Amino acid sequence: MSSSPNIKIYVCHHKTSPYIKNECIVPIQVGRKLSKNSLDYCIGDDTGINISEKNKSWCELTAIYWAWKNDDADYYGLMHYRRYLSFKSHHDYTVINKLDEDIVIEHKLDPESIKNICAEQDIITGPVWNVHPVGLPWKIMSNYEQYSLDHYKKDLDIVIEIVKEKYPKYYLALLESLYSTSCFFANVAIMKREYFHEYCTFLFGVLEEAELKIDISEYDSYQSRIWGFIAERMINAYVLYARRAYENIRVSTAGLMYLAESPIINNQEVLNLINHKKIENKILLNEDIHICMSFDDRYYAHASAAIESIVDNAHPKQKIIFNLLCDENLTENKRNLLLNGLKPNIKINFIEINPSLFSSLPLNRSYISLNTYYRLVIHKVLPDVHKVIYMDSDMICVDDIAKLWTENLDGKCIGASLDEGGVLQSRRLLLGADNNYFNAGMIVFDLNVIREKYDDVFNEYMINFYINNREISLQDQDILNITFKDETKILPLKWNVNSRMFTANDLERKYNIQQEAETLQDIGILHFTDRRKPWTLTCVHPLRDLYWGYRKRNPHAPMSKQDKFIERYAGKITYRISGGFILVKVFGLNMKLNKSLVAKVLRALKINF
Repeated sequence: MSSSPNIKIYVCHHKTSPYIKNECIVPIQVGRKLSKNSLDYCIGDDTGINISEKNKSWCELTAIYWAWKNDDADYYGLMHYRRYLSFKSHHDYTVINKLDEDIVIEHKLDPESIKNICAEQDIITGPVWNVHPVGLPWKIMSNYEQYSLDHYKKDLDIVIEIVKEKYPKYYLALLESLYSTSCFFANVAIMKREYFHEYCTFLFGVLEEAELKIDISEYDSYQSRIWGFIAERMINAYVLYARRAYENIRVSTAGLMYLAESPIINNQEVLNLINHKKIENKILLNEDIHICMSFDDRYYAHASAAIESIVDNAHPKQKIIFNLLCDENLTENKRNLLLNGLKPNIKINFIEINPSLFSSLPLNRSYISLNTYYRLVIHKVLPDVHKVIYMDSDMICVDDIAKLWTENLDGKCIGASLDEGGVLQSRRLLLGADNNYFNAGMIVFDLNVIREKYDDVFNEYMINFYINNREISLQDQDILNITFKDETKILPLKWNVNSRMFTANDLERKYNIQQEAETLQDIGILHFTDRRKPWTLTCVHPLRDLYWGYRKRNPHAPMSKQDKFIERYAGKITYRISGGFILVKVFGLNMKLNKSLVAKVLRALKINF
């Protein structure tokens, strides 16, 4: 081999997207034979010896096959248009929202860096992580168990038998890998020529025989990607085999960089559109609008801002009744403050809830209180109400709530908007590839329909929790999604505009970036969905001032010194966690801090971070 190795890392593309292209990194359009469009910045997997027509079920393997059969390189690699190896670390996971020269240099994806790194290694894989179901990091399992959970166990068993009979030298490595509890993902790796060719002979030999034995004609679009899923297990087995078989082989890992799509946002234009709504004609309904919320003293100030925003954007004569589900943790003092100075058309009812009803339900997020479960008894505690809009307290309404009230639920029990990571959540709860997992921050409950279809839906909630408790990680949201899997009308995204619409979103979701962009032109309710709420110092949400505007105009929730400090300096301090350290940027200055030490200081100062 020459001192400057010939390296070809193929990056799979199937649609127009940002890309890196240089001497070592080659964009390749996978499934080009099936596509109506040809990506001009890519080579195609449909030339020479190829299996391009199999891309729907073979996924990125059509690129690997093409490289194996048609290219002559010293090193071969695979990455994806959203998933790139990052050579600046061995294990970090970084989310980015652009690909530019600075990113290329920072993550050492320029040709010189790639050549220097590869020259010192024989195999480089993505980071090795523990295996667990999506969203359940504490539920560690083997690769075999995880495949059996997400896919069809019988298919993997057939592959194991083929390896045992036809490729016995890899059999023990395959078993060791499948029954271990860690692996690298997505078939992302770089291999020196001799190892790559040996791996491909093994991989495609096994899969081509398995293809003859496994009928996937009835599989849905997700399960049809079977060969890509199985290959993820086989590449881990091969690397383990190579470690055992070849003395002094050099194997290392690299970090992973995820390119998340995000809409191009003109913050001022979005604010102008929101402000314009205030001068639009408001709807005056000849019926009461019932809003339901639940919070305690800790969330009182934020909930009062949400209430103020609802009233401010409604018709000045519209009758709105706020039904607040509460317990003793919403004290008499706070209740009196809410009642003080109410307009004649606004009414607040305090509905007492017995916390012991929910004693067996988990609270596995630090910013979640038991109040989140109180919505599960709305049908009982509001017996004379036929419909209600439930809203979380970390929301700000910027449109007329009457528009939401008049949304047609088409006879369904509830109406809600899609979640920011709904595809992953549906997969975790085994709800099926076609399921519409919704965010429970805003739900329209048709209580009459619920009462007609269920003798007591609370029992249904609890049954679903007990049966699925090991998979549930998002509290009542999961319970509601399981219960109303087939009884939900999906409402426009505008009624639950999550924080990830304003930044890079690395979660799989049912809606696309075009729908996000359209939603931001017509926002109904803002939902500050992540930990960095407007009242935390690290909040970078571009519309956080809307929250502060309603906080400051509400005399019942005066601003403390800490509030004023956070309002002034929020967004000027950002951070990300890497291993045991927090990488902090303060007014443009970068610092690396010990994570455990920072946590102790923040707890001592009682600062929300």
